[in-house]
Amino acid sequence: METEDRFFPEFGVRVFLVEDNSEHSFIAVTVIRQLLGEASEIIVAENADEAVGLIGQFTELDHPDLMLVDLRLPENGGFAVLAAARANEACSRVPAFVITSSLYDHDIAHSYELGASAVLCKPLSRGSLREELVRIGKLPPTDGAARIASTH
Repeated sequence: METEDRFFPEFGVRVFLVEDNSEHSFIAVTVIRQLLGEASEIIVAENADEAVGLIGQFTELDHPDLMLVDLRLPENGGFAVLAAARANEACSRVPAFVITSSLYDHDIAHSYELGASAVLCKPLSRGSLREELVRIGKLPPTDGAARIASTH
């Protein structure tokens, strides 16, 4: 992956968080700020209708760098948000991570079918988010991870 595709936390990262539970939202915002920096801008939608409305306003020059979507929003709203993001040209290539407490295989499979880049368990943790951002090339591996990878 090209270096210009990576996130640079010192400059801030724009994150679109879709979460209806205030406690889980607080945890996610805390994790995002710890991992991606205090300069990060976090846009929060509390339900699927609000999220789909915001997605419709994003443009090629004004869109998030990362989306985190609660899968289990009421009325299968998480799936609707993923579908809307992939249908919107400005968001179609933005990494979308699903955060969920669902362990149903069909939910996870459907998330990937709708273009999710990763499925993360709730509550969101710094380690799991970092691991997935490294996996998709948005953050560089840590020195320890690079050493482990080079010895295998």
